[in-house]
Amino acid sequence: MNTNQEEKNEEKLVDLEKKTNINSVIEDLGQEEKNINSPFDAEETLDFNQEEGNENNPANGKQSKTIKTILIVVLFLLPLVYIFYKTTNNSNPAPEQAANQTQQIDVAAFENAATLDPSYQNLLNLSNAYLNTGMAGKAIEPLNKAIALNPKSAVAYSNLGFAYTILQQYTKGIEFGEKAVGIDSSFQLAKNNLKWAKDEQNKILSAIETMEKTSLDKRDNGFYIAYGLLNLKLENYDKSIEIWNKILETDPKNSTALINIGVAYMSKQQFDSAIKHFQKAIEINPNDQLAKNNLAWALDEKIKAEDLAKATGVQKKP
Repeated sequence: MNTNQEEKNEEKLVDLEKKTNINSVIEDLGQEEKNINSPFDAEETLDFNQEEGNENNPANGKQSKTIKTILIVVLFLLPLVYIFYKTTNNSNPAPEQAANQTQQIDVAAFENAATLDPSYQNLLNLSNAYLNTGMAGKAIEPLNKAIALNPKSAVAYSNLGFAYTILQQYTKGIEFGEKAVGIDSSFQLAKNNLKWAKDEQNKILSAIETMEKTSLDKRDNGFYIAYGLLNLKLENYDKSIEIWNKILETDPKNSTALINIGVAYMSKQQFDSAIKHFQKAIEINPNDQLAKNNLAWALDEKIKAEDLAKATGVQKKP
């Protein structure tokens, strides 16, 4: 799935809890996922002492005095806030406090620094700014670029796994968490990230196992929507498509199934198939804004893929 869109994935799928009635096990799971928290605060990704202890910083001496001042103030303020909450037995700040924390991070300054000097450290700083302001999807691109510059960065891999876990893409969360621990087996934060990703994946696997015991006579549209979403989170895209197509066999005008199938095809980068399903959803309901947004997204991604194919000479399946 396109990384510029990943932080909005939940908006691209029909909201399961609002649109369907499913059994209590899946309702409980849905509530857990809405309140999903890492076992540590997001500020812990700003662990530059660990990074400086293990990596060479290619950006030393390259940043301007002004940018350095901004980074120092921001990066040291957040850990202090984290320590305050821990020592007061309040690891989850109130919404008002969390909002104030977010405002302390000037994301634009980090973006500007990374644009002017796309060094390893500036890219890592930018990814941390995104992670700590709730934009995990945007953190992925700078983290990949940082890893390209410093392939032995345990911090970058750990944060990449953390980002994917926030996005509920647990397979990738585990993959990059394991890479981080493989690089530095003493990196406790990476171990925490990895355990969190595995725990969340196990919840999904357990829920799927429970759903598979549901008798056929109780498998209504709500069941199949929920079942497909769980498989999507495990990146079982073909399985999700197969499940949602069961709905269309008896209810061919079900726009929920059509939209979600389109999203699954987008995850497979099969843009023509995705476009076809979004268009069908719009034909059924011309006022469906979610379907319209997804169609615009699919058309845009198809153009980008075609341009990339022309530039590299590598053809991708449409």
